[in-house]
Amino acid sequence: MNNRTRSLRLGLVPGLFLAFAALATFAAQAKAQSLESAETFAVLGGSTVTNTGTSLISGNVGVSPGSAITGFPPGIIINGALHAADATATQAHADLATAYTAFAGLASPPANNLTGQDLGGKTLTPGVYHYDVAATWSSGTLTFDAQNVPTARFVIQIGTTLITPSSSSVVLINGADARNIYFQVGASATLGSGSSFIGNILANASITTVGGTNLTGRLLAVVGAVTLDTNNVTSPGLTPAQLLNISTRVNVQTGDNVSIAGFIITGNAAKKVIVRGIGPSLTGLTPVLADPVLELHGTSSLITSNDNWKDSPNKQAIIDSTIPPTNDLESAIFATLAPANYTAILSGKNGTTGIGVVEMYDLDLASDSKLANISTRGFVQTGDNVMIGGFIFGNGTASEKVIIRAIGPSLTGIPNVLADPTLELHDGNGTLLMSDDNWKDDASQAALIMATGIPPQNDLESAIVTTLSPGPYTAIVAGKNGGTGVAVVEVYHLP
Repeated sequence: MNNRTRSLRLGLVPGLFLAFAALATFAAQAKAQSLESAETFAVLGGSTVTNTGTSLISGNVGVSPGSAITGFPPGIIINGALHAADATATQAHADLATAYTAFAGLASPPANNLTGQDLGGKTLTPGVYHYDVAATWSSGTLTFDAQNVPTARFVIQIGTTLITPSSSSVVLINGADARNIYFQVGASATLGSGSSFIGNILANASITTVGGTNLTGRLLAVVGAVTLDTNNVTSPGLTPAQLLNISTRVNVQTGDNVSIAGFIITGNAAKKVIVRGIGPSLTGLTPVLADPVLELHGTSSLITSNDNWKDSPNKQAIIDSTIPPTNDLESAIFATLAPANYTAILSGKNGTTGIGVVEMYDLDLASDSKLANISTRGFVQTGDNVMIGGFIFGNGTASEKVIIRAIGPSLTGIPNVLADPTLELHDGNGTLLMSDDNWKDDASQAALIMATGIPPQNDLESAIVTTLSPGPYTAIVAGKNGGTGVAVVEVYHLP
Protein backbone atom coordinates (compact mmCIF):
# COMPACT_ATOMS: atom_id res chain seq x y z
CA MET A 1 0.00 0.00 0.00
CA ASN A 2 1.40 3.36 -0.95
CA ASN A 3 -0.32 5.51 1.66
CA ARG A 4 1.70 8.66 2.22
CA THR A 5 -0.72 11.01 3.92
CA ARG A 6 0.26 11.87 7.50
CA SER A 7 -2.60 12.16 10.03
CA LEU A 8 -3.01 16.01 12.40
CA ARG A 9 -7.65 23.05 22.86
CA LEU A 10 -7.98 25.94 23.68
CA GLY A 11 -6.65 26.25 27.18
CA LEU A 12 -8.23 28.62 29.65
CA VAL A 13 -6.68 32.08 29.20
CA PRO A 14 -7.88 34.14 32.17
CA GLY A 15 -6.57 37.38 30.69
CA LEU A 16 -9.18 37.24 27.95
CA PHE A 17 -11.89 37.75 30.55
CA LEU A 18 -10.42 41.09 31.59
CA ALA A 19 -11.91 42.80 28.56
CA PHE A 20 -15.31 42.36 30.20
CA ALA A 21 -15.38 44.60 33.28
CA ALA A 22 -18.75 43.25 34.34
CA LEU A 23 -17.28 39.76 34.45
CA ALA A 24 -14.15 40.55 36.43
CA THR A 25 -15.48 38.86 39.57
CA PHE A 26 -16.64 35.84 37.59
CA ALA A 27 -13.23 35.49 35.95
CA ALA A 28 -11.42 35.51 39.27
CA GLN A 29 -13.69 32.81 40.66
CA ALA A 30 -14.40 30.61 37.66
CA LYS A 31 -10.90 30.29 36.26
CA ALA A 32 -10.05 27.89 39.09
CA GLN A 33 -13.02 25.61 38.47
CA SER A 34 -12.21 22.28 36.85
CA LEU A 35 -13.70 18.83 36.56
CA GLU A 36 -10.18 17.36 36.75
CA SER A 37 -10.33 13.62 35.97
CA ALA A 38 -14.14 13.71 35.61
CA GLU A 39 -13.55 15.51 32.28
CA THR A 40 -12.82 12.17 30.64
CA PHE A 41 -16.35 10.94 31.46
CA ALA A 42 -19.37 11.52 29.27
CA VAL A 43 -21.55 9.72 31.84
CA LEU A 44 -20.75 9.35 35.54
CA GLY A 45 -23.30 8.19 38.12
CA GLY A 46 -23.10 8.07 41.89
CA SER A 47 -25.30 5.01 42.46
CA THR A 48 -26.01 3.40 39.08
CA VAL A 49 -25.86 3.94 35.34
CA THR A 50 -28.69 2.33 33.40
CA ASN A 51 -29.18 2.28 29.64
CA THR A 52 -32.03 1.12 27.42
CA GLY A 53 -31.69 0.89 23.64
CA THR A 54 -28.79 1.60 21.31
CA SER A 55 -27.36 4.68 23.01
CA LEU A 56 -24.03 5.88 21.61
CA ILE A 57 -21.70 7.37 24.21
CA SER A 58 -18.46 9.09 23.21
CA GLY A 59 -16.28 9.20 26.32
CA ASN A 60 -15.92 7.16 29.51
CA VAL A 61 -18.98 5.73 31.29
CA GLY A 62 -18.62 5.11 35.02
CA VAL A 63 -20.16 4.86 38.45
CA SER A 64 -18.85 5.39 41.99
CA PRO A 65 -19.34 4.72 44.83
CA GLY A 66 -22.05 2.47 43.38
CA SER A 67 -20.94 -0.32 41.07
CA ALA A 68 -23.92 -1.18 38.82
CA ILE A 69 -23.76 -0.32 35.10
CA THR A 70 -26.34 -2.02 32.87
CA GLY A 71 -27.33 -1.77 29.22
CA PHE A 72 -23.90 -1.89 27.51
CA PRO A 73 -24.58 -3.56 25.09
CA PRO A 74 -26.89 -2.66 23.42
CA GLY A 75 -25.39 0.71 24.33
CA ILE A 76 -22.13 1.47 22.52
CA ILE A 77 -19.11 3.30 23.95
CA ILE A 78 -16.48 4.94 21.74
CA ASN A 79 -13.46 7.01 22.77
CA GLY A 80 -13.80 5.56 26.26
CA ALA A 81 -14.52 2.55 28.44
CA LEU A 82 -16.69 1.29 31.31
CA HIS A 83 -15.45 2.06 34.83
CA ALA A 84 -17.54 0.46 37.57
CA ALA A 85 -16.25 1.57 41.00
CA ASP A 86 -12.65 1.12 39.89
CA ALA A 87 -9.82 3.50 40.72
CA THR A 88 -10.56 5.68 37.68
CA ALA A 89 -14.23 6.08 38.57
CA THR A 90 -13.48 6.63 42.26
CA GLN A 91 -11.09 9.48 41.51
CA ALA A 92 -13.46 10.99 38.95
CA HIS A 93 -16.30 10.94 41.51
CA ALA A 94 -14.10 12.69 44.06
CA ASP A 95 -13.17 15.36 41.52
CA LEU A 96 -16.83 15.74 40.50
CA ALA A 97 -17.88 16.29 44.11
CA THR A 98 -15.19 18.97 44.54
CA ALA A 99 -16.21 20.71 41.30
CA TYR A 100 -19.90 20.56 42.21
CA THR A 101 -19.24 22.34 45.51
CA ALA A 102 -17.03 24.92 43.82
CA PHE A 103 -19.59 25.76 41.11
CA ALA A 104 -22.36 25.98 43.73
CA GLY A 105 -20.24 28.50 45.65
CA LEU A 106 -19.70 30.96 42.79
CA ALA A 107 -21.20 34.40 43.34
CA SER A 108 -23.98 35.36 40.95
CA PRO A 109 -24.69 39.10 40.40
CA PRO A 110 -28.23 40.14 41.42
CA ALA A 111 -28.98 41.03 37.79
CA ASN A 112 -28.32 37.41 36.84
CA ASN A 113 -30.98 35.94 39.14
CA LEU A 114 -33.35 34.22 36.70
CA THR A 115 -35.81 32.90 39.27
CA GLY A 116 -39.27 32.78 37.67
CA GLN A 117 -37.90 33.43 34.19
CA ASP A 118 -38.16 30.93 31.32
CA LEU A 119 -34.86 29.62 29.94
CA GLY A 120 -36.52 28.96 26.58
CA GLY A 121 -35.93 31.88 24.23
CA LYS A 122 -33.14 33.41 26.31
CA THR A 123 -29.71 34.44 25.01
CA LEU A 124 -27.10 34.38 27.77
CA THR A 125 -23.69 36.03 27.73
CA PRO A 126 -20.77 34.77 29.85
CA GLY A 127 -21.34 34.79 33.60
CA VAL A 128 -22.88 33.04 36.60
CA TYR A 129 -26.68 32.78 36.59
CA HIS A 130 -28.93 31.59 39.40
CA TYR A 131 -32.35 30.04 40.07
CA ASP A 132 -33.45 29.98 43.70
CA VAL A 133 -35.57 26.90 43.04
CA ALA A 134 -36.41 24.97 39.84
CA ALA A 135 -35.41 26.31 36.42
CA THR A 136 -38.43 26.87 34.21
CA TRP A 137 -38.29 26.01 30.51
CA SER A 138 -41.63 25.81 28.74
CA SER A 139 -40.47 25.89 25.11
CA GLY A 140 -38.02 27.47 22.71
CA THR A 141 -34.26 27.61 22.27
CA LEU A 142 -31.63 28.58 24.84
CA THR A 143 -28.69 30.40 23.24
CA PHE A 144 -25.21 30.93 24.68
CA ASP A 145 -23.31 33.88 23.17
CA ALA A 146 -19.56 33.89 23.93
CA GLN A 147 -19.13 37.34 22.34
CA ASN A 148 -16.13 36.03 20.40
CA VAL A 149 -14.19 35.04 23.52
CA PRO A 150 -13.40 31.34 23.02
CA THR A 151 -12.70 30.70 26.73
CA ALA A 152 -15.91 32.40 27.92
CA ARG A 153 -17.63 30.41 30.65
CA PHE A 154 -21.29 30.04 31.56
CA VAL A 155 -22.54 28.65 34.88
CA ILE A 156 -26.25 28.22 35.67
CA GLN A 157 -26.92 27.39 39.31
CA ILE A 158 -30.31 25.75 39.83
CA GLY A 159 -31.65 25.35 43.36
CA THR A 160 -33.71 22.22 42.77
CA THR A 161 -34.60 20.69 39.37
CA LEU A 162 -33.94 21.19 35.67
CA ILE A 163 -36.53 19.78 33.25
CA THR A 164 -36.26 20.54 29.54
CA PRO A 165 -39.29 20.18 27.24
CA SER A 166 -39.53 17.74 24.33
CA SER A 167 -37.79 18.86 21.14
CA SER A 168 -36.11 21.80 22.88
CA SER A 169 -32.61 22.84 21.89
CA VAL A 170 -29.49 24.68 22.98
CA VAL A 171 -27.54 26.77 20.46
CA LEU A 172 -23.99 28.15 20.69
CA ILE A 173 -22.97 31.37 18.90
CA ASN A 174 -19.91 33.61 18.58
CA GLY A 175 -17.41 31.04 19.75
CA ALA A 176 -19.29 29.50 22.67
CA ASP A 177 -17.84 26.10 23.60
CA ALA A 178 -19.70 23.16 25.14
CA ARG A 179 -16.72 22.53 27.43
CA ASN A 180 -17.36 25.85 29.16
CA ILE A 181 -21.11 25.52 29.87
CA TYR A 182 -22.14 24.15 33.27
CA PHE A 183 -25.54 23.47 34.82
CA GLN A 184 -25.11 22.96 38.58
CA VAL A 185 -28.38 21.33 39.66
CA GLY A 186 -29.34 21.07 43.33
CA ALA A 187 -31.54 18.00 42.87
CA SER A 188 -32.29 16.15 39.59
CA ALA A 189 -32.26 16.91 35.87
CA THR A 190 -34.46 15.48 33.11
CA LEU A 191 -33.88 16.10 29.40
CA GLY A 192 -37.09 15.87 27.34
CA SER A 193 -37.60 13.45 24.46
CA GLY A 194 -36.07 14.45 21.14
CA SER A 195 -34.27 17.41 22.67
CA SER A 196 -30.85 18.65 21.61
CA PHE A 197 -28.85 19.76 24.64
CA ILE A 198 -25.38 21.29 24.96
CA GLY A 199 -23.50 21.64 28.22
CA ASN A 200 -22.26 19.80 31.29
CA ILE A 201 -24.90 18.79 33.83
CA LEU A 202 -23.61 18.40 37.40
CA ALA A 203 -26.62 17.14 39.38
CA ASN A 204 -26.52 16.43 43.08
CA ALA A 205 -29.13 13.68 42.72
CA SER A 206 -30.06 11.97 39.43
CA ILE A 207 -30.10 12.64 35.68
CA THR A 208 -32.59 11.15 33.21
CA THR A 209 -32.40 11.49 29.42
CA VAL A 210 -35.67 10.57 27.73
CA GLY A 211 -35.70 8.68 24.41
CA GLY A 212 -34.11 10.37 21.43
CA THR A 213 -32.22 13.04 23.36
CA ASN A 214 -28.88 14.15 21.91
CA LEU A 215 -26.29 15.77 24.17
CA THR A 216 -22.93 17.39 23.53
CA GLY A 217 -21.59 17.60 27.05
CA ARG A 218 -21.49 15.44 30.17
CA LEU A 219 -24.04 13.79 32.46
CA LEU A 220 -22.51 13.78 35.95
CA ALA A 221 -24.58 12.75 39.00
CA VAL A 222 -22.94 13.10 42.42
CA VAL A 223 -25.25 10.90 44.50
CA GLY A 224 -27.91 9.30 42.31
CA ALA A 225 -28.35 7.47 39.01
CA VAL A 226 -27.90 8.38 35.38
CA THR A 227 -30.64 6.82 33.24
CA LEU A 228 -30.25 6.67 29.44
CA ASP A 229 -32.69 5.64 26.73
CA THR A 230 -31.51 5.52 23.11
CA ASN A 231 -29.44 8.70 23.40
CA ASN A 232 -26.32 10.13 21.80
CA VAL A 233 -23.93 11.64 24.35
CA THR A 234 -20.69 13.17 23.09
CA SER A 235 -18.11 14.40 25.55
CA PRO A 236 -17.08 17.91 24.39
CA GLY A 237 -13.68 18.55 22.92
CA LEU A 238 -13.74 15.67 20.43
CA THR A 239 -13.75 16.65 16.75
CA PRO A 240 -14.93 14.24 14.06
CA ALA A 241 -12.20 12.53 12.10
CA GLN A 242 -12.59 12.16 8.36
CA LEU A 243 -11.24 10.06 5.53
CA LEU A 244 -8.03 11.69 4.30
CA ASN A 245 -6.98 8.98 1.89
CA ILE A 246 -8.73 5.96 0.41
CA SER A 247 -6.91 3.53 -1.85
CA THR A 248 -6.97 0.00 -3.24
CA ARG A 249 -4.19 -2.29 -4.46
CA VAL A 250 -5.05 -5.07 -6.87
CA ASN A 251 -3.61 -7.04 -9.79
CA VAL A 252 -4.91 -4.99 -12.71
CA GLN A 253 -5.99 -7.12 -15.65
CA THR A 254 -7.82 -6.22 -18.87
CA GLY A 255 -11.45 -5.91 -19.94
CA ASP A 256 -13.83 -6.33 -17.01
CA ASN A 257 -10.86 -7.01 -14.75
CA VAL A 258 -9.26 -3.58 -14.73
CA SER A 259 -9.40 -1.75 -11.38
CA ILE A 260 -12.61 0.26 -11.04
CA ALA A 261 -12.80 2.48 -7.96
CA GLY A 262 -15.96 4.32 -7.06
CA PHE A 263 -15.91 7.08 -4.47
CA ILE A 264 -18.45 9.46 -3.02
CA ILE A 265 -18.10 13.08 -1.97
CA THR A 266 -20.79 14.18 0.46
CA GLY A 267 -21.58 17.62 1.83
CA ASN A 268 -22.40 21.07 0.50
CA ALA A 269 -19.21 22.28 -1.17
CA ALA A 270 -16.87 21.31 -3.97
CA LYS A 271 -13.73 19.46 -2.89
CA LYS A 272 -10.20 19.47 -4.28
CA VAL A 273 -8.87 15.96 -4.69
CA ILE A 274 -5.99 14.18 -6.32
CA VAL A 275 -6.51 10.73 -7.83
CA ARG A 276 -3.38 8.68 -8.52
CA GLY A 277 -2.61 5.54 -10.52
CA ILE A 278 0.55 3.92 -9.11
CA GLY A 279 2.59 1.01 -10.47
CA PRO A 280 6.32 1.33 -11.23
CA SER A 281 7.19 2.85 -7.85
CA LEU A 282 5.69 -0.07 -5.87
CA THR A 283 8.56 -1.96 -4.28
CA GLY A 284 8.85 -5.61 -3.30
CA LEU A 285 6.00 -6.64 -5.60
CA THR A 286 5.99 -8.38 -8.94
CA PRO A 287 4.83 -7.93 -11.58
CA VAL A 288 3.89 -4.26 -11.15
CA LEU A 289 1.76 -2.29 -13.60
CA ALA A 290 4.50 -0.78 -15.76
CA ASP A 291 2.56 2.15 -17.25
CA PRO A 292 -0.73 2.97 -15.49
CA VAL A 293 -3.50 4.87 -17.26
CA LEU A 294 -6.15 6.64 -15.24
CA GLU A 295 -9.67 7.82 -16.11
CA LEU A 296 -12.02 9.86 -13.95
CA HIS A 297 -15.75 9.53 -14.66
CA GLY A 298 -18.79 11.31 -13.29
CA THR A 299 -22.17 9.67 -13.06
CA SER A 300 -22.64 9.59 -16.83
CA SER A 301 -19.49 10.71 -18.64
CA LEU A 302 -15.71 10.85 -18.72
CA ILE A 303 -14.42 13.93 -16.90
CA THR A 304 -10.74 13.60 -17.73
CA SER A 305 -7.93 11.07 -18.15
CA ASN A 306 -4.17 10.89 -17.72
CA ASP A 307 -1.36 8.62 -18.82
CA ASN A 308 1.87 10.17 -17.51
CA TRP A 309 1.29 12.69 -14.73
CA LYS A 310 3.84 15.24 -15.93
CA ASP A 311 1.84 15.58 -19.14
CA SER A 312 -1.20 16.76 -17.17
CA PRO A 313 -2.37 20.37 -17.72
CA ASN A 314 -2.61 20.48 -13.91
CA LYS A 315 0.99 19.36 -13.40
CA GLN A 316 1.81 22.26 -11.06
CA ALA A 317 -1.25 21.63 -8.91
CA ILE A 318 -0.21 17.97 -8.63
CA ILE A 319 3.26 19.07 -7.51
CA ASP A 320 1.77 21.60 -5.07
CA SER A 321 -0.30 18.83 -3.50
CA THR A 322 3.04 17.54 -2.08
CA ILE A 323 2.15 13.99 -3.15
CA PRO A 324 2.92 13.74 -6.88
CA PRO A 325 3.74 10.25 -8.14
CA THR A 326 7.43 9.42 -7.86
CA ASN A 327 7.66 7.80 -11.30
CA ASP A 328 7.05 9.72 -14.52
CA LEU A 329 5.04 6.84 -16.01
CA GLU A 330 2.49 6.94 -13.22
CA SER A 331 -0.77 8.84 -13.53
CA ALA A 332 -2.45 11.57 -11.54
CA ILE A 333 -5.55 13.73 -11.88
CA PHE A 334 -6.11 16.95 -9.93
CA ALA A 335 -9.75 18.03 -9.86
CA THR A 336 -12.28 20.11 -7.96
CA LEU A 337 -15.39 17.97 -7.65
CA ALA A 338 -18.91 18.78 -6.51
CA PRO A 339 -20.58 16.38 -4.05
CA ALA A 340 -21.59 13.33 -6.11
CA ASN A 341 -20.54 9.81 -7.10
CA TYR A 342 -17.34 9.32 -9.11
CA THR A 343 -15.43 6.44 -10.67
CA ALA A 344 -11.70 6.15 -11.26
CA ILE A 345 -10.60 3.42 -13.70
CA LEU A 346 -7.02 2.16 -13.56
CA SER A 347 -5.68 0.11 -16.47
CA GLY A 348 -2.37 -0.68 -18.12
CA LYS A 349 -1.27 1.13 -21.28
CA ASN A 350 -1.67 -0.98 -24.43
CA GLY A 351 -3.38 -3.77 -22.47
CA THR A 352 -0.53 -4.46 -20.07
CA THR A 353 -1.24 -5.97 -16.65
CA GLY A 354 0.28 -6.01 -13.18
CA ILE A 355 -0.13 -4.87 -9.57
CA GLY A 356 -1.34 -1.29 -9.29
CA VAL A 357 -2.82 1.10 -6.75
CA VAL A 358 -5.63 3.59 -7.31
CA GLU A 359 -5.81 6.33 -4.65
CA MET A 360 -7.89 9.37 -3.76
CA TYR A 361 -6.59 12.09 -1.44
CA ASP A 362 -8.58 14.90 0.16
CA LEU A 363 -6.69 18.15 -0.51
CA ASP A 364 -9.27 20.45 1.06
CA LEU A 365 -9.95 19.33 4.62
CA ALA A 366 -11.61 22.61 5.60
CA SER A 367 -14.34 22.44 2.97
CA ASP A 368 -17.90 21.57 3.90
CA SER A 369 -17.67 18.18 2.20
CA LYS A 370 -15.99 14.84 2.82
CA LEU A 371 -14.76 11.70 1.13
CA ALA A 372 -17.38 9.21 2.27
CA ASN A 373 -16.44 5.85 0.78
CA ILE A 374 -14.50 3.86 -1.74
CA SER A 375 -15.81 0.84 -3.61
CA THR A 376 -13.17 -0.85 -5.77
CA ARG A 377 -13.70 -3.77 -8.14
CA GLY A 378 -10.87 -5.96 -9.32
CA PHE A 379 -9.71 -9.51 -9.91
CA VAL A 380 -8.73 -11.19 -6.65
CA GLN A 381 -5.98 -13.76 -6.94
CA THR A 382 -3.76 -15.26 -4.23
CA GLY A 383 -0.57 -14.31 -2.38
CA ASP A 384 0.47 -10.73 -3.15
CA ASN A 385 -2.38 -10.52 -5.65
CA VAL A 386 -5.28 -10.42 -3.20
CA MET A 387 -7.19 -7.13 -3.02
CA ILE A 388 -6.02 -4.63 -0.41
CA GLY A 389 -8.06 -1.57 0.47
CA GLY A 390 -6.35 1.12 2.56
CA PHE A 391 -7.85 4.13 4.26
CA ILE A 392 -6.72 6.80 6.72
CA PHE A 393 -8.82 8.63 9.31
CA GLY A 394 -7.42 11.96 10.48
CA ASN A 395 -7.94 15.70 10.90
CA GLY A 396 -9.90 15.02 14.07
CA THR A 397 -9.76 13.31 17.43
CA ALA A 398 -12.95 11.27 17.63
CA SER A 399 -13.31 7.63 16.71
CA GLU A 400 -15.48 6.99 13.66
CA LYS A 401 -17.82 4.19 12.65
CA VAL A 402 -17.34 2.29 9.40
CA ILE A 403 -18.72 -0.67 7.53
CA ILE A 404 -16.31 -2.63 5.36
CA ARG A 405 -17.73 -5.09 2.84
CA ALA A 406 -16.30 -7.79 0.58
CA ILE A 407 -18.71 -8.49 -2.28
CA GLY A 408 -18.57 -11.26 -4.87
CA PRO A 409 -21.53 -13.59 -5.48
CA SER A 410 -24.08 -10.78 -5.73
CA LEU A 411 -22.22 -9.02 -8.57
CA THR A 412 -24.37 -9.33 -11.70
CA GLY A 413 -23.41 -9.31 -15.36
CA ILE A 414 -19.76 -10.05 -14.57
CA PRO A 415 -18.14 -13.44 -15.27
CA ASN A 416 -15.85 -15.23 -12.85
CA VAL A 417 -16.97 -13.57 -9.64
CA LEU A 418 -15.29 -14.45 -6.34
CA ALA A 419 -17.57 -17.17 -4.99
CA ASP A 420 -16.79 -16.86 -1.27
CA PRO A 421 -14.94 -13.68 -0.21
CA THR A 422 -13.14 -13.39 3.12
CA LEU A 423 -12.32 -10.10 4.81
CA GLU A 424 -9.64 -8.99 7.25
CA LEU A 425 -9.17 -5.59 8.92
CA HIS A 426 -5.64 -4.60 10.02
CA ASP A 427 -4.31 -1.51 11.77
CA GLY A 428 -1.34 0.58 10.63
CA ASN A 429 1.08 -1.84 12.29
CA GLY A 430 -0.37 -4.80 10.40
CA THR A 431 -2.11 -6.21 13.48
CA LEU A 432 -5.29 -8.13 12.67
CA LEU A 433 -8.22 -6.35 14.34
CA MET A 434 -11.22 -8.28 12.97
CA SER A 435 -12.04 -10.81 10.29
CA ASP A 436 -15.15 -12.25 8.67
CA ASP A 437 -16.10 -14.98 6.24
CA ASN A 438 -19.90 -15.05 5.99
CA TRP A 439 -21.49 -11.90 7.39
CA LYS A 440 -24.47 -13.59 9.09
CA ASP A 441 -22.37 -16.04 11.10
CA ASP A 442 -21.87 -13.65 14.03
CA ALA A 443 -25.28 -12.60 15.41
CA SER A 444 -24.08 -9.40 17.10
CA GLN A 445 -22.14 -8.27 14.02
CA ALA A 446 -25.06 -9.21 11.77
CA ALA A 447 -27.36 -6.94 13.78
CA LEU A 448 -24.95 -4.01 13.44
CA ILE A 449 -24.54 -4.69 9.71
CA MET A 450 -28.30 -4.79 9.17
CA ALA A 451 -28.70 -1.53 11.09
CA THR A 452 -26.49 0.30 8.57
CA GLY A 453 -29.09 -0.32 5.86
CA ILE A 454 -26.46 -1.68 3.45
CA PRO A 455 -25.89 -5.35 4.34
CA PRO A 456 -24.39 -7.66 1.71
CA GLN A 457 -27.00 -9.30 -0.52
CA ASN A 458 -25.48 -12.79 -0.42
CA ASP A 459 -24.89 -14.83 2.73
CA LEU A 460 -21.40 -15.86 1.52
CA GLU A 461 -20.23 -12.27 1.36
CA SER A 462 -18.35 -10.61 4.21
CA ALA A 463 -18.76 -7.44 6.25
CA ILE A 464 -17.41 -5.77 9.36
CA VAL A 465 -18.92 -2.88 11.33
CA THR A 466 -16.60 -1.26 13.83
CA THR A 467 -15.51 2.03 15.35
CA LEU A 468 -11.94 3.14 14.61
CA SER A 469 -9.73 5.77 16.18
CA PRO A 470 -7.78 8.13 13.87
CA GLY A 471 -5.02 6.35 11.97
CA PRO A 472 -4.30 4.13 8.94
CA TYR A 473 -6.09 0.84 8.28
CA THR A 474 -6.05 -1.94 5.70
CA ALA A 475 -8.87 -4.21 4.52
CA ILE A 476 -7.79 -7.42 2.76
CA VAL A 477 -10.16 -9.36 0.50
CA ALA A 478 -9.24 -12.91 -0.50
CA GLY A 479 -11.04 -16.02 -1.70
CA LYS A 480 -11.85 -18.76 0.79
CA ASN A 481 -9.58 -21.79 0.34
CA GLY A 482 -7.56 -19.94 -2.31
CA GLY A 483 -10.50 -19.05 -4.54
CA THR A 484 -10.09 -16.36 -7.19
CA GLY A 485 -12.42 -14.08 -9.11
CA VAL A 486 -13.83 -10.60 -9.46
CA ALA A 487 -14.77 -8.93 -6.19
CA VAL A 488 -15.47 -5.53 -4.68
CA VAL A 489 -13.99 -4.11 -1.48
CA GLU A 490 -15.91 -1.22 0.05
CA VAL A 491 -15.30 1.14 2.96
CA TYR A 492 -18.20 3.37 4.05
CA HIS A 493 -17.76 6.13 6.64
CA LEU A 494 -21.05 5.87 8.53
CA PRO A 495 -22.89 8.80 10.12
